[in-house]
Amino acid sequence: MISKDVFMEAVCEVCPATCWGKKSHCQVHDKHVGKIDSCPEWDKYMRDQKAKGQQKTVSARKEGFARPSEQAPSVDFLQKAEEEIREYNYMQIEIVRIQRFLREAGEGMVAQYGLDAGMPKGKGTTGDRTHAEVARRERKWKRLQNLQDKIERINKAVETIPGEQERLVVEALLDGDKNNLIAKEIGVSRQRYYEIKRSAVMKMAWAMYGDQAQQTG
Repeated sequence: MISKDVFMEAVCEVCPATCWGKKSHCQVHDKHVGKIDSCPEWDKYMRDQKAKGQQKTVSARKEGFARPSEQAPSVDFLQKAEEEIREYNYMQIEIVRIQRFLREAGEGMVAQYGLDAGMPKGKGTTGDRTHAEVARRERKWKRLQNLQDKIERINKAVETIPGEQERLVVEALLDGDKNNLIAKEIGVSRQRYYEIKRSAVMKMAWAMYGDQAQQTG
């Protein structure tokens, strides 16, 4: 199932009912777009995307091969890639925050309990008192590694985008720019922008999760 965020970006922001994205209130449903649960235009968008994916696959087979970057990866991988692109800025900030926490926590433990604070000890000793803190640091460390892996995966995927326009869109999204602003910067209509964005995100998804997509497919 495609997330509501995708519908709001790809459909609502190019729909006359929201004055082509200028308003967040839908005139058809008479409510904020975020409170809409279903819409015929959303259903049409899903059918169109499915048809496009099938048509590209058929065309590629007629040529004797299927290029992964021209096919739509599964919705799960596409959504996952789009979500990570959207959270790129946040992940970078979180990495710095966790690194600072680990550095300060390490210094604090040494100052309070000595250099051997993290070493295993008998019951009722300093080791018990610091066990919770050590476990917390371990969780933070694992989260840090996970975020760093995501950042590296995104950076490598960006390098695979061949088209200059698609590359600009992805770079702007990673910088945290809004869709309307990006469309103006590259000088295209909102509808054309979302076509470029979808193609770019699709390529990113294949670069980031192509191996997994083929294994599950």
